[in-house]
Amino acid sequence: MILFESPLIRLDYTPATDILIADLFSVHEFHLLEVQEALRTLVTNVRHYDVKRLLMDSRKRIIQMEAEKYTTLMTNFIIELETTRLQKLARLNTGDAIRENIAKHMQEQVVSTFTIKTFNDLEPALNWLKSV
Repeated sequence: MILFESPLIRLDYTPATDILIADLFSVHEFHLLEVQEALRTLVTNVRHYDVKRLLMDSRKRIIQMEAEKYTTLMTNFIIELETTRLQKLARLNTGDAIRENIAKHMQEQVVSTFTIKTFNDLEPALNWLKSV
């Protein structure tokens, strides 16, 4: 079921598997505040629906911001997710070397209350989320 949809993000939740798919599907350039609001909406829905499994698909997203701002944005997003009962976060590889380096660094450095894993394809990511 679609929980939220905007030009930046679509949140599609499947209660049977308790998987929320966050599809950041726009290829347009947006301001930092718009992206922050989309991520805030995502966290609010994770909290409200008590989601345990999250799939972030930002393969089609073009981020036009400095690496430092992007790192800060993602760090704050992870910190907010830590205030939920999320257990697993699967993300799909974007193919953007800078973003993937930041993601790898965050996965290694940020101690979170949930597991983060990056995948190249959707099906293995969903299978991992469904596994115990």
